[in-house]
Amino acid sequence: MTTAAPQRRVRTPQNERVEATQRKIIDSALHLLREEGFKSATLQAIARGANVSMGALQHYFESRDALMERLVDEVMEPLSDQGSVWPDKALPLRARAEAFVSRAWGNIFGAPNYLAAWSLFFGCKSTPTLFERIDAHRGDVDRTFYARFLDVFPELKQSHPHPQGFAVLVFSSLRGAGVLELFSVDPAEKEGSMQALVELIVHACGGVEGA
Repeated sequence: MTTAAPQRRVRTPQNERVEATQRKIIDSALHLLREEGFKSATLQAIARGANVSMGALQHYFESRDALMERLVDEVMEPLSDQGSVWPDKALPLRARAEAFVSRAWGNIFGAPNYLAAWSLFFGCKSTPTLFERIDAHRGDVDRTFYARFLDVFPELKQSHPHPQGFAVLVFSSLRGAGVLELFSVDPAEKEGSMQALVELIVHACGGVEGA
């Protein structure tokens, strides 16, 4: 009679364990920022939410500022990586506008972590070096967004007296709608505002109703 060879236990590589623990800590911090605000996102509360010890948390993030600095990268990444936002330039104008607004809202401005971003931004105002980094990153993101918007909607340069200003207006409208998610917003009202933004883009590009 032979005994079955014991199954070898597959071990998680060290780097995967590290990444998994860091991910739990970051997700816990983002949840607290989103649901309770910057002041509530203490290291102790973040450790509890991540189900890790304070020692483990401080092994990866030696201070609250160090963790907040990592979160700056985390919450701003969707704004930097805008590849999923931009529709094919070959699409008809209205289809382009609808695709852009839908993607920008679903992937960035209406996403849960967008509110966490604002909580972090306001909270970091009292930490000048960190806030300066946020502001510099924001400037880069804005410039990229405006350039890509004008590239996807080239009609603006022919049809609108202030194409760059219009791009700023669109971005500001989406940001404002994202902040409104702090409150109870009627779904029909939200949908109506997104449709109004589509119409605004179509009109600014020289399109007509139903185009």
